[in-house]
Amino acid sequence: MANSLQDIQNWISSEIDQSATAPTAGGTDWNIRNNFINRSLIDWSESYDWECMKKVNNGMITGNASYSLPADYRKIDGFPHIGLYDFPVVDASNNRRYTSSDRFVNILGNPRDSQVMYINDTNLASGASVQFTYYASPATLSSASDIIPIPDPTYLVQRSLYYLLKSREDGRFPEAKNESDRILMRLIENENTLGLSNVDRRVSIGPENYKNWRVGRD
Repeated sequence: MANSLQDIQNWISSEIDQSATAPTAGGTDWNIRNNFINRSLIDWSESYDWECMKKVNNGMITGNASYSLPADYRKIDGFPHIGLYDFPVVDASNNRRYTSSDRFVNILGNPRDSQVMYINDTNLASGASVQFTYYASPATLSSASDIIPIPDPTYLVQRSLYYLLKSREDGRFPEAKNESDRILMRLIENENTLGLSNVDRRVSIGPENYKNWRVGRD
């Protein structure tokens, strides 16, 4: 079930105001609590590389060696596939260890000034395809109908309660923080508990393309 910002506001209001409904959207109380909710959303996003925030980018080189990264880009995942090849990601500080003919990419810039992928490849052609997976930053929650990206939205409730109670110097804020930390640990545990059919559930020990192979059999 998808939960919205309205649901989070309602749950916080039930705890703080003993009311089943949240303050009026756009009012002072709503906006203050919304700031805490978005702060908590950032806490969650930066705590782990969440699968639900993974996206695939498909694009094309347009005449130069720099490729603009998506506005919601946070962290790259895997090897960018450019043209016909997979490119490793290299720290720009180590570029001098490579030659002009080596294939690699640098991630440069910052969220404020925009981020780019610099591509080192002497055979790079305009129009070459670019594909890579990346972890996105969650969008700021502003409208009451905005959907919460977190699998367990109660984390946002408890973390927001922590910030709200702490701002009021309410002695219950450590309890709210401990509960939000507990929920976060559970989310991370669930993230690492894969289903039986998932090929990433077990650790690979080498090539797995052998057919009808059994231990002790020639």
